[in-house]
Amino acid sequence: MMKAASKRAISTTAVPLIKKNQLPPRPQFTPEMEAQCTEKFLHGGRGPGGQKINKCNSKVQLRHEPTGIVVECQETRSREQNRKLARLKLARELAASCNTIPSREEALLQWHRQQKRSQRRRSLAKYEQREEAARAEKEEREAQDREMLRKLFRR
Repeated sequence: MMKAASKRAISTTAVPLIKKNQLPPRPQFTPEMEAQCTEKFLHGGRGPGGQKINKCNSKVQLRHEPTGIVVECQETRSREQNRKLARLKLARELAASCNTIPSREEALLQWHRQQKRSQRRRSLAKYEQREEAARAEKEEREAQDREMLRKLFRR
C-alpha cells in the first residue's frame, strides 16, 4: 500500500502512437532539384579510409543554387553510389529546411522513445510481479512457521 503512494504521478495526455510501417515518406530527389544543382567531383580528403579513400576522386559535392545548401558525400569508393547518397542527403536537407512535411527523422526518434518507454514499462511490471510473488511466498512461509509453532506449543 505504501509503495503505491510513493510512485510518480502519470500524465494522462494523449500521445499519438507511431507505427513503424506508417512513418512519413522519405524525401525524394526530383528532376526539378537536379536542374537547380551543381555537382563537383573532389579528390579524397578527410575522414576514415586512409590511402584507399585518398587515392580515388569519388567524393561528390552537390550545391543547391536557390538555397545555397551544400552536401558532400564520401561514404564509399564508388562515385555512382556517392552521387546517389549525396542526392538523398540533399533531398533530406531541403525537406528539413522547408518544413513542408513532418520529418521522418523526428517520427523515428519519437518511435524509438515510444519503444523504450514500452520496454521500461514491461520491465517494471515484470520486476513488480517478481517482488509480489516473493512477498506472497514469504508470507506463506511465515504463516506455515506460525502454524508449526502453534502445533509445537499445543503439545
